[in-house]
Amino acid sequence: MPTAIASEHIGHFIELYEKAKALSSPAPKLAALQDKAAAHLEEMRFPTRRDEDWKYTSVRQIVSQNWALGKATTLSPEHIENAAIKDLDDIRFVFVNGQFVPALSTPASQWPQGLTIKSLADALEGEDSEWLSAKLEAHAMHDNPFVVMNTAFGQNGWYMEVQKGAVIEKPVHLMMFSTGEEAFVQFPQLWVHAQTGSEFSVMEHYLPKEGNTPHFTCAVSCLRLEANAHVHHYRLQRESDTAFQINFCEVEQERDSVYSSYATDLGGAIVRNNQNVLLEQSNTETHLNGIYLINGEQHVDNQTFMDHAVPHCNSNELYKGIVTGKARGVFNGKVLVRPDAQKTNAFQQNSTLLLSPDAIMDAKPQLEIFADDVKCSHGATIGQLDESAVFYLRSRGLPLREARTLLQFAFLGEVISNMPHEPVRNFVEKLVHDKLYNH
Repeated sequence: MPTAIASEHIGHFIELYEKAKALSSPAPKLAALQDKAAAHLEEMRFPTRRDEDWKYTSVRQIVSQNWALGKATTLSPEHIENAAIKDLDDIRFVFVNGQFVPALSTPASQWPQGLTIKSLADALEGEDSEWLSAKLEAHAMHDNPFVVMNTAFGQNGWYMEVQKGAVIEKPVHLMMFSTGEEAFVQFPQLWVHAQTGSEFSVMEHYLPKEGNTPHFTCAVSCLRLEANAHVHHYRLQRESDTAFQINFCEVEQERDSVYSSYATDLGGAIVRNNQNVLLEQSNTETHLNGIYLINGEQHVDNQTFMDHAVPHCNSNELYKGIVTGKARGVFNGKVLVRPDAQKTNAFQQNSTLLLSPDAIMDAKPQLEIFADDVKCSHGATIGQLDESAVFYLRSRGLPLREARTLLQFAFLGEVISNMPHEPVRNFVEKLVHDKLYNH
């Protein structure tokens, strides 16, 4: 039975949905799915810390806010260029307050051959929308209310299809800017279908904004990799300390495909990331890489689920973080090896440095293995900086601050070095270095 605490705020989002519906008129298929999701949301409740999956993260501060819909606005081209990643040759999609801004984005005439990009509404009306329709139907009736809410509100979803055998050298770069003086909510949606033998990179980039006005990002991404497809998926979250974000990412992999994820969390007041991967055909490879660097009273919760459903698949998961001040980090990683998934090779590691007495880290790595011919390992370490290493560097002439910063940077560098795009890697390295040196 829904508790009053968990269900009292659903009504506000239903009212907001009615306002959104009055302001837009989506295509028939999308409108029907959104109405279905809204009806389901009205019957749901938001999770509380009594729910096992949300034991360490309270969403009350998020759902109790009086949110408004993000208003369309624009930024100067100079603002966009100043925020861009240096030397990154990208296909740029710019969003401001959750609204797509075509004038600041790469025009369709400059998109490479082999890449088709459509609005979610247009993709649903197309002839090849069977997978997309099925997934949206599932999301409309999902057991996670934030996924359902995203389905109901998503007006600016984008569907990207990489044609068979196409190699797209330029990454698609989704730049999410936030402005505005009132507290608003946005609902990004990303859909990627990588056909057989294709290769593609996409980056979700959440940028900070000036001022103390809070905002809430409720994001969903869904990726399907056909046979022998390779996808690199970046998520760089560096929002302001008054921002809230709940992220849900779902990946499906067919035979011989390779999915690599690179998640970076530097900002946000409360951040929750769910990364679910289904290895549904043999000889797939999955690499999940994540870093989190939080201080003050930030809270970042990473939840991963690796579903080994078939034999002869490999997964590798490495998350590392630094938590200081009164911040709290959470890592809950689950690897499921089903009975038929023989010859599975699965590795999972979470390591965290706690650099202040008030910092908290909750780590819960899990393995559920129902097959006997497998190689699986998992581990979690939580510790402090090695003071003997600090002493060694100081004995070689480094000041204390530089010595500690260098060791912390090296700790996270193991994950950052896995990023294949050099401009992105250099950009993240600078962001991490600056935050380490200034906290």
